[in-house]
Amino acid sequence: MAKILLEFLVLYVIVFILYFFLFVFKKTKYNKNKIPVEFYYIVNVYKINSKDINYKKFMYITTFINSFILVSTYLIIIYLVKGFVWQIICGIILVSLFIIIFYGLLGRYYQKRGKKNV
Repeated sequence: MAKILLEFLVLYVIVFILYFFLFVFKKTKYNKNKIPVEFYYIVNVYKINSKDINYKKFMYITTFINSFILVSTYLIIIYLVKGFVWQIICGIILVSLFIIIFYGLLGRYYQKRGKKNV
């Protein structure tokens, strides 16, 4: 168990750093033509005004969430699922569930925060 936790922490740090430098570092300024899909998802599904969202903070939060989704899915598939086809199927299902859960929580956070600002 300690080995898996250590592996999770090491992989999380590596994926976080890579994700940050590849996708976030240059995109922290709002540019209407280069908005990530996550931003559109939160704004459209949870009916949030895009001006209520601090874009730079949003990018950092999505970096944490996406790194967690990637590493958690990887570790669950590697240690719990045997067989390549089953790993692919479970991976798709897990990624979908994690996206719905974590971005749902983030969307609700922005909804509540938006109501307090009004």
